[in-house]
Order: sequence, then C-alpha cells, then structure tokens
Amino acid sequence: MLYAHSIYFNLLGGGYTIDELRDKIPMLGVDMESISEEKIVVEVFPNRPDMLSVEGFARALKGFLDIETGLVEYKIHDSGAVLFVDGSVEDVRPYIACGIIKGVKFDEGSLVSLMDLQEKLHVTHGRNRKKVAIGVHDMNNSGIKPPFKYLAARPEDISFVPLDMSEELNLTEILRKHPKGVEFAHVLEGFDRCPVILDAEERVLSFPPIINGELTRVTGDTKDLFIEVTGNDKRAVEQALNIVVTSIADRGGEIYGVGLEHN
Repeated sequence: MLYAHSIYFNLLGGGYTIDELRDKIPMLGVDMESISEEKIVVEVFPNRPDMLSVEGFARALKGFLDIETGLVEYKIHDSGAVLFVDGSVEDVRPYIACGIIKGVKFDEGSLVSLMDLQEKLHVTHGRNRKKVAIGVHDMNNSGIKPPFKYLAARPEDISFVPLDMSEELNLTEILRKHPKGVEFAHVLEGFDRCPVILDAEERVLSFPPIINGELTRVTGDTKDLFIEVTGNDKRAVEQALNIVVTSIADRGGEIYGVGLEHN
C-alpha cells in the first residue's frame, strides 16, 4: 500500500521523524518497503483490511505509539433514514449495509484517499467485487432522498446514466458498453435479474457491483455521503462499511445509521 507522506503525517499528528517512523512501522506487523518525504509504502496483510486506508493505518499506529490508546469509539447518530430490502435480491446479491456521513470536508488528498480505499477493498476484501462492492454517493448536491430501496430488476426495465457517461442506458447495455460493465459482467452471469438501489423518487443510485449513477458523483463540494455496501457475505459487507465510514469519520465526518427493513 502507498500512502502520501504529508496526508499520513497530518493524521498521525506530527511529532515523529522519518527515521523514527522507519523503526516503528514494522513493529505493527507489516512489511515496510520504503519511506521518504513523499510517500510511505507498506504491505498490509489480509487479516487487517482496516489498515488499507491511510486513516486506518494512522489509527493503528497511534495506538501502538500510545498517542491514542484503547478501542476507538465512534458515535452513531440516528438519521431516520430507511432502506427497504426486497426479497428479489436473495438469490442474486443478498446482503447490504449502509450509512450516511454528514459534514465531510474534502480536499484533493482526502477525496483521492477515499476512492483509493474503495478500490483497494474491492480488489482484496471484496474479491474483485464478487464478495463485496462499495458505492459512495453524494447526497447534498444530487438531491437523493430516503427511503431507499434495494431490489433485483429485469435488466431491460431499469435505465440510468452511469458514472463517466452522458447517455442513459439500461442494465443490459451497461454490461455491454460501459468499461466497468464489461469488466465485471461475469459477477452477475447466470442471473436474469440485476440488483439496483433506488431513492424515494425511483432514481437509480447504483447498479451494484458494477457502477454508480452519474447523478450521485462525489466531488470536492460534497458534504454529505450515502454509503452502501452489497455482497454475498454478510460479515464481509458489514466490515467493509465499518472501514469506510470510520475512515471518513477520522477526517471529521459524522456517522448516521440507516435502518434496514426486509420485505
């Protein structure tokens, strides 16, 4: 894993030289490949997916260095939001966990860090999205509203503008035309329905595990996030959500819970 040194050092709170970190970091049980003024490169083992983010790695090192000891506790506020889980997803992609983060203050480094964490979790913890896939959505600029809905639909019945495109496509077309659709279509191979996440006005937020909608693109102006994690392993899904929301909370965001109701 590669961490920009300036971002990492700021999260750690300062007070340590490069030489001191070079001595301390391997004591966490990771292999450090290199450290410099520009970057820190380490190998994180599969049993610590929380350390895939720069925030999680800094959190672990703070504990080791006695900067912040004990189990970190995060307050979870009640958002009042609900996501309805339709029984149609049971055979396709049965598990989902979600949350809301408010008061996010992105800069270029933290936004890149979030997207980087998402992809690292997809590749490792998520087994290339088959086991777990994560969707991160802008709430304040997109205008999306709860209650949300998670269901499996016939691919020709749902259309939306996928991320990085300007053309509205149905789900079959996305699997054939969008780069992410082509890359990950095999995950949904053999199913006659595809999972989608909708908001209260039936707008498409996500076609997991393939692509989000352009509607909820996250930018530097995003202040509130809706985060959803889907997959076929309940524990892995919940772990991924916890990793993402706590990483954002470590940068000042506030965590809000989203209730699940199964139809």
